[in-house]
Amino acid sequence: MQRPSSERARSIGSAAAWVFAPLLAALVGVAVVPTVFHDRLPDAPPLHQRWMATPTTVERLRAIDPAIAALYFDRRGSYVLGGGLEAATAALSWADEARFERDLAAGAIRPDVRFVMYDPEGWPSTPLAQQRHPVAAMRDFAAAARSAGYGVIITPNPSLVDVPNAHCTRSATETMEAAFLRCGIEAAAARLSDVVEIQGQLLEADPVAYRSFVENEAAQAKAANPNVVVLAGLSTRFASGPETLLAAWDSVTDIVDGHYMAVPEGIRPDIATAFLRMLAEQRG
Repeated sequence: MQRPSSERARSIGSAAAWVFAPLLAALVGVAVVPTVFHDRLPDAPPLHQRWMATPTTVERLRAIDPAIAALYFDRRGSYVLGGGLEAATAALSWADEARFERDLAAGAIRPDVRFVMYDPEGWPSTPLAQQRHPVAAMRDFAAAARSAGYGVIITPNPSLVDVPNAHCTRSATETMEAAFLRCGIEAAAARLSDVVEIQGQLLEADPVAYRSFVENEAAQAKAANPNVVVLAGLSTRFASGPETLLAAWDSVTDIVDGHYMAVPEGIRPDIATAFLRMLAEQRG
């Protein structure tokens, strides 16, 4: 199963993100890489990191710059959700844990798949019971995946704390990100996983806020599982230009092991391509 629904909506975070993210990007304007972050660029060659994307994203990048698409995603250390590339690790994603177990029982997972991913979010793709009890659903997913011999990736979205009657929700005085950290959902994911993603892409236009959220979540994940690979989300949905993605990447390059690069609904693949070109220039 490929991940079309996740590609369409994974960057949302919550319904409000659709409304406020464009406003946020407009207020911030074209991001400039802060000097305090930029000094680290030569010390973190981007190709030493891990990268993840869907085949749709890779194809959109390839249509603009085949060499850049291959450089980041057709290589060992990268994950492509849906496979199709020679060197990258093939993975598949589900937003519904029960659907994963049905596909597993039916033998519907291709033999080239090595990792499986669970992406619970506050959205229609994840059943309400799993939204309300994401840790239990993550535990069931990981157990089923391990028993079948798969590596495990779990990418919980902060929007889970805005689900009515969920096990852990935010208070009236908390931000979504603060509540997500308090609820410890990323830590729970890390205990069960080989790879986790911190879905902070809603904040990417503000590199200081983005770093703060990713840093706290990464620390929580690593405390729960020192061996877990930590990725941070980047999305063209919230980027006004490649400089936005560069500033966000730069702000956390000393914290995470890599990034999930999303071009949801085909939004501005040229931004992602230009960003990856900028990083390629930093190779040493």
